[in-house]
Amino acid sequence: MSDSSPRGRLLRYSADWRPVTLVLAAFLLHVAVFVWASPWLAVLALPAIVAVSTVVAAFNHHHQHVNVFRSRVLNRVYDVVLAVQSGVGPYTWVLHHNLGHHLNYLNQPPCASPDESHWTRADGSQMGRWEYTLHTFLHHQVDVYRIGLRHPRVLRSYLLMKVPCYAFMAAGFYLNPLMYLLVFFVPSLLTLMHTCYATYEHHAGHSATEHVEASVNRENTLFNLLTCNLGLHTAHHMKPGLHWSELPALHARIRPQIPERQLLRAFW
Repeated sequence: MSDSSPRGRLLRYSADWRPVTLVLAAFLLHVAVFVWASPWLAVLALPAIVAVSTVVAAFNHHHQHVNVFRSRVLNRVYDVVLAVQSGVGPYTWVLHHNLGHHLNYLNQPPCASPDESHWTRADGSQMGRWEYTLHTFLHHQVDVYRIGLRHPRVLRSYLLMKVPCYAFMAAGFYLNPLMYLLVFFVPSLLTLMHTCYATYEHHAGHSATEHVEASVNRENTLFNLLTCNLGLHTAHHMKPGLHWSELPALHARIRPQIPERQLLRAFW
């Protein structure tokens, strides 16, 4: 919940101090490698950078549902810091995920108004994980613009926020093209690919008409510590506007209704 502490006056929810700290530390890691490392060291650091960025991607998802800061300016700056690490630009989650997937995830092809992150083919057969990953990776921008036409104000914000993101990218390539490629560009693409890969398990194979039967939940303590409760997926879909710190309480209430096969205890 919000509080009256100094941290609470800056953040809407004081629990966000942890993800914000990690996001900024990860960004400083990117900058440090970009500025001081050799290309060979950057190559060696790339797996670690991608690993950290996959966690940042989870925080980006949460931020696009419930903005972290009280200040609109700080939220937009934070958008850019998240985008250059996770490969998902400002308002992309809002359009594709919040205004697309969350409204339609119970509808899989060949249903009308199918899920933007659909895991079935046009004939209703289930995609494999890599087919889903590549399809989502390659088609998500098309869906963003399609949904944006129905939400012109959000689409305008999405397009305007491309300016600082592209400016950051242009500056990086201008200053040191090879290092920007190794430290920011390639890791962000791999992180985006991982995001697509990871989301397959959330719903694939679970056709349902009710929220409690439509999602897989990871209850592993470490997983939810690192991702700020991203594993509590049924609760998130039932109340997508609920802050991540409040998901455990909702999950505990609805857990008896969730099929046992959709409650996973492993980290991955």
